[in-house]
Amino acid sequence: MRNMIIYAGLLFMGLSLATCDKENTGVTPSPEYGAAANPTGDSIGGGKGYSKIVRTGDFVVKNAAELLAALQNAQAGNTILVESGANIDLTGLYNIDIPDGITLAGNRGYQGLPGPLIFSNDIPAENILFWVHHNVRITGLRFRGADDNYADINYAIRPDSKVLCFAVEGANVEIENCEISNFARGGVEIYPGGKEVHVHHCYLHDIHSYPVITLNKSGLPVLVEANKIHWIWHATAGSGYPGTGYEARYNIIVREPVPDSWQPYSGSFAIDMHDYLQVLQARGHHIAGDVLNIHHNTFVNNAGSDPSVNTSFDAEVRGVPRVLAEFHHNIFLNSDPAQAVVHLDGNVWVYDNLYGPQQTLVPIALQTTPQILFVQPAPPDIEVPILSGTIPLDIRINLLESLTLKSVIVELNGDTIYTGDKAPAAGEVMINTQTLDPSLPFQELTVTATDTRDVVGKHTTVFRME
Repeated sequence: MRNMIIYAGLLFMGLSLATCDKENTGVTPSPEYGAAANPTGDSIGGGKGYSKIVRTGDFVVKNAAELLAALQNAQAGNTILVESGANIDLTGLYNIDIPDGITLAGNRGYQGLPGPLIFSNDIPAENILFWVHHNVRITGLRFRGADDNYADINYAIRPDSKVLCFAVEGANVEIENCEISNFARGGVEIYPGGKEVHVHHCYLHDIHSYPVITLNKSGLPVLVEANKIHWIWHATAGSGYPGTGYEARYNIIVREPVPDSWQPYSGSFAIDMHDYLQVLQARGHHIAGDVLNIHHNTFVNNAGSDPSVNTSFDAEVRGVPRVLAEFHHNIFLNSDPAQAVVHLDGNVWVYDNLYGPQQTLVPIALQTTPQILFVQPAPPDIEVPILSGTIPLDIRINLLESLTLKSVIVELNGDTIYTGDKAPAAGEVMINTQTLDPSLPFQELTVTATDTRDVVGKHTTVFRME
């Protein structure tokens, strides 16, 4: 149902997988929508019956000293197996490296076993339990931090530690069939250098802020798949840094009641993409990364009578993605499409989703805007490019197949330089930089596209003169 252009190099890697465990989730399967459409063959959240359990290793460890020694001595290609039934206490230890090429494994799910536990009862504030490097696989383990369960959070008594479990700063990383809980800051955070990251078949809960988040300078692709994620603040998130993004599919995303200490609470959203703060502060522009692909997820309410559920969104895109944010084949918690997906100005497509307990199908929501892509000048970025001479304008505007374009307006520094019922052909509009005001900190080019439903999309980029 789409007709769009995606820049080369920004396509998500095709990582197939997923199916829904009805007994564990309580979610009624649907053959086309939500997490039940999942084709992996393994239950969402992993555990019992998981098909890729590791049971042998080059190193077998059962306590902290043995684990640390194995991490120190293992070579790329080695597997460190945590002994079945082990409880490894890392209290007082943090910033532990999982080096290149290592598989760290346990037997979570084998014969119904919960899997070995790696835990800490005390991690200093704003620290990380594990740093994850290139070509690492983490599978079949439980990781528990020192922070409170959702219901017990009270930062006046126990301050927000901002501690997280995994900081991924390597390429080709897989975190699967794990249970991650009780970390205040995050479960899996993708750092600069982190790319080709696959978080799948995990159970993430009692993580106060960001169960999974892509941060600045992380790289595509990032795939969050077939997980069970309980949330009170966010379930997945991105910093909005240009060039970043993520795909979330076949996940069950469960809203829990916020702690009493947070009340009154105005609500939040499960799926989040920030507008990148540095650009917002420097130029007042809202860049929400490059791509966001949210599909075949089921959103569940386990918050009872918590009033903030009625003011929370399923997803919010706080800026304009440089390419596109797509939401399709989800079963949203909210009945109103306007509350299910909220965004700023455009480059968002919301189609073929079910809404609310009644699972009302909306083929194309009003939150779907025209997609506006900059080729010349380039899309907005951290640095403002320097251009000179005559600039041939090249923009692309795309819509879902059943929609049609009504009007296009191009403005340069607030002055209209083109208007028509379609995008100007490449080079049809020329910008002579010698006629522009050199005293301006940057030249601002804004494209506004309106479809025949009178839904508007807007996208802005900037450049400086030589």
